[in-house]
Amino acid sequence: MTLPKSALYVAALAGAFLLSGCSDDDPSATSRTEQEAARAYISALNNRDVDGLVELGPSGHDGLQEEARSIITADGGRGLRIKSVTVSHDVSPDEASTHVSGTDRRGKSFSTDIQMSREGDTWVVVLGHASGFDRDGKSPASTEAETP
Repeated sequence: MTLPKSALYVAALAGAFLLSGCSDDDPSATSRTEQEAARAYISALNNRDVDGLVELGPSGHDGLQEEARSIITADGGRGLRIKSVTVSHDVSPDEASTHVSGTDRRGKSFSTDIQMSREGDTWVVVLGHASGFDRDGKSPASTEAETP
């Protein structure tokens, strides 16, 4: 039994439509607001999820894993509950300082400031350092003489 060409065409369109919807599940293909990035940051802290925190970082930065581990060690697993997220764009529209406040599982207040930058349509948490900078934050091309 052969199907008419119109039925095959409809089936192909339906398949393409269903497959195009799958890309919405890919976090790298979606945009993320400052508030969403802040909530994902707190979620990664609560879950002690180093990889989740790294995924929020900027692409191409060095030291993401190390900084994420340090942040998780210091503040992870506290059961943080967000009360407010306030975003400020004082420097430029592509940079944000996001203030998050709330309580931990014991009811103790917490607040933190999360620095972010925009990569395309996605806000990322500033973690690590740009490639080409050494650990003290200086560029290898720096012309300033260091004092002994």
